[in-house]
Amino acid sequence: MKSRAVVSPVDEAIGRWLAGFPGRTDFLVGVSGGRDSMVLLDAMVRGGFSRLVVCHLNHGLRGRESAGDAAFVRRRAKALGLGFESAKADTRGYAAESGKSLELAARELRHVFFSECAVRRRCRRIVLAHHADDQVETCLHHFLRGTGAAGLAGMRGVARVGGLTIFRPLLGVRRADIDAQAVRLGIVHREDGSNSDRVHTRNALRHDVLPAIERAVGKSFYGAILRTAAILRQEDEWLESCVPELPGRIPCRVLRELPEALRARAVHRWLGRRGVSEPGFAETQRVLSLLDPDDGPAKVNLPGNLHARRRAGLIFLERGKR
Repeated sequence: MKSRAVVSPVDEAIGRWLAGFPGRTDFLVGVSGGRDSMVLLDAMVRGGFSRLVVCHLNHGLRGRESAGDAAFVRRRAKALGLGFESAKADTRGYAAESGKSLELAARELRHVFFSECAVRRRCRRIVLAHHADDQVETCLHHFLRGTGAAGLAGMRGVARVGGLTIFRPLLGVRRADIDAQAVRLGIVHREDGSNSDRVHTRNALRHDVLPAIERAVGKSFYGAILRTAAILRQEDEWLESCVPELPGRIPCRVLRELPEALRARAVHRWLGRRGVSEPGFAETQRVLSLLDPDDGPAKVNLPGNLHARRRAGLIFLERGKR
């Protein structure tokens, strides 16, 4: 009797996900050159997908190392016979100009780049290499920032952002399994030295906070957070379907008539769709404070040189003068 071949968690996840698509489906694949994205790319190619376009954004943060990453990814895409898209961004300049953190600025620039690739390649599907450990970090990061259920629900396996559909097939796979696959198959990748820099919040969580929690309560907390995120995603989707769409100028009367939970969600969505970067509890509460005509303010400050103002029973946004 032949023993069944053991399928790695990475290949199992990719195989299960790819089963829903014909082999000649077009996909963009976000590839930084690091271990996670190189393992993802390898698994997709071995899974029979050849109509892939490798997309790499050089954030310009590490000088020659960043240029080396771009050259490495380009060579690998060429060796595999895949399409390749690349660009270079001034991430520091954009962060300084917009008043955003480097992490947020880099994420926004990546999305702009991926959207441009989608237009050029006429492909609206992109695959990213986020995995289970990234999900745990995201949920914990959002918890510490005081976000609601939407933030605690973490990343979605399939998400639509603008005109892009984002797929994350490795979201249920642990980092250790990805590392093991890279070693087992000899997958060459680049190491990003900035990943150990504790200045970035995510790195501090990854290298200091999560190991401390693991030492205190054991590894089971990873699964607990992932289960909680899955439950919150289901509840969040239902609640989100109940949220009304607010106009650009919101009548205070309309907000007051909403249940408190929907009122906060409606304002949170309204802020996000009108240019307030990553609105959280504080920004939402500032806007809601405008509903009190007696003790509340008539104007509150928001990120990005924006203000929310109440006038003649309406709440609206305006940009401050530089």
